[in-house]
Amino acid sequence: MYMVAPVRGIPALTMGDDVCAVISASLNTLVWPDGGLSVWGDDVIVIAGKIIAKAQGRYTHRDELMVERFEEFDSRNLLMFRNVPRRMALFRPENPDEEAATIRRGFAARFGGRPGVIISGSEKERSRGRGRRDVALGSAGIDLTTEAGEAIVDSLAAMGGLAMNQFPDCPVAVIRGAQGILKWED
Repeated sequence: MYMVAPVRGIPALTMGDDVCAVISASLNTLVWPDGGLSVWGDDVIVIAGKIIAKAQGRYTHRDELMVERFEEFDSRNLLMFRNVPRRMALFRPENPDEEAATIRRGFAARFGGRPGVIISGSEKERSRGRGRRDVALGSAGIDLTTEAGEAIVDSLAAMGGLAMNQFPDCPVAVIRGAQGILKWED
């Protein structure tokens, strides 16, 4: 059985911030619905790609963009316009798999074990009127070699996205119970 907990109280990140260090402070205060505390070494931590992109300084001026047909963009390279300074846009994080691996090593050093890390981003559903859902932009520590590996990591990203969307400015969620899909190496 899976349990998902949104991680609240994470401050806004700026260019050059150590994402793992900023998130770890809030993970230490995490209280689960069943009364459990903090993060275990076999949890999966889902992080909104937007805060990674902000820490990487992936901003651009909207004036420099020319978008003729929005539908032609691949959602995994999409620009983000919400919760960024006026007249600015934010590109998706660069090298999300490498970033997830770096963050994972930081979490392993702080919390022990080898937690999985997913960097997520929202994607518009292709069917009309279906809204948005989170998908995995990058991951580390999750076995993608199985037949359903990518579907599983996207499902975990969507699960984390549902928890994050319960609260404003909540860019991280932790999933417990997915240890069967984790692997030791990044």
